[in-house]
Amino acid sequence: MALSLRHRRAARRPEAGRPRDAVVLSGGGSLGAAQVGALRALYEAGIRPDLFIGCSVGALNAAFMAVDPTMERLNELETVWRKLERGHVFGRVNKLTATQAFLHAVRRDDHLYEPDALRQLVRTWVPLKDLGETAVPCHVVTTDLHTGTPCWWSDGDPLTILTASACLPALFPPVPLGGSLHVDGGVTAPVPIERALDLGAVRVWVLDVSGGSLGRRDDRMSALDVLLQSFAISRMHLDRPVTGMRPDQQVIRLRRPDLGRLEMRDFTQTPRVMAAGYAVGREALTLAEIPVQRIG
Repeated sequence: MALSLRHRRAARRPEAGRPRDAVVLSGGGSLGAAQVGALRALYEAGIRPDLFIGCSVGALNAAFMAVDPTMERLNELETVWRKLERGHVFGRVNKLTATQAFLHAVRRDDHLYEPDALRQLVRTWVPLKDLGETAVPCHVVTTDLHTGTPCWWSDGDPLTILTASACLPALFPPVPLGGSLHVDGGVTAPVPIERALDLGAVRVWVLDVSGGSLGRRDDRMSALDVLLQSFAISRMHLDRPVTGMRPDQQVIRLRRPDLGRLEMRDFTQTPRVMAAGYAVGREALTLAEIPVQRIG
């Protein structure tokens, strides 16, 4: 999954001022592929985000695109998603990793999986020394495990910040960051629309894929499945109506794609998930009365 670092190093962040188009990308595991399809619909309509807000897998997509927010970069993101497998996130499953997960549980460790695969994924997707080097601003949310509050990052070590934002509790170890321990941003801010509004974005596009299942949902559920499904339910209930908008601000929420009971660790359905995201993106553009014809 090697990527060439083809972003435009000469690019500079826009001058200080209100962002025109912000994109908010929720968490959602493998359902993050739908965000790639939705972004394609926006880009084909001539929309070029000048602010990216991300949580968990949405933070990975956001940082990837903020490096160089162009159609070329989006094509590259689609390519890597089509090759993405569960092992690229959770590590390859074999007797050794299964034994390690069992030992973590027996020893009452704070995680089941080692974060090596996830960290390598972050390195590949966002090969920068500092998150502040992206061409347009990218804001990433993590959850402070000690205070129980969301924390926001727009600069600093991308490897640490993005790993923390995607750190599913109990699956991966909490990440030391800013003098505390941090886990998945979705614990406190699964769909961080308010951040985009607080930063003054005129138009906010919300690509929410947080409604999927994190684990098995039948009579064969393991303790881990129960934990993950409970986490998914909690995240959905945290998604509250937006308040405090300025009169000149607009929030456009794309409908969550209907993907059935697709499990959020299942990366075998990426083409279908992407197509569903593209469809809801086109639908949102039509409802917003924005031309949806393809742009070459």
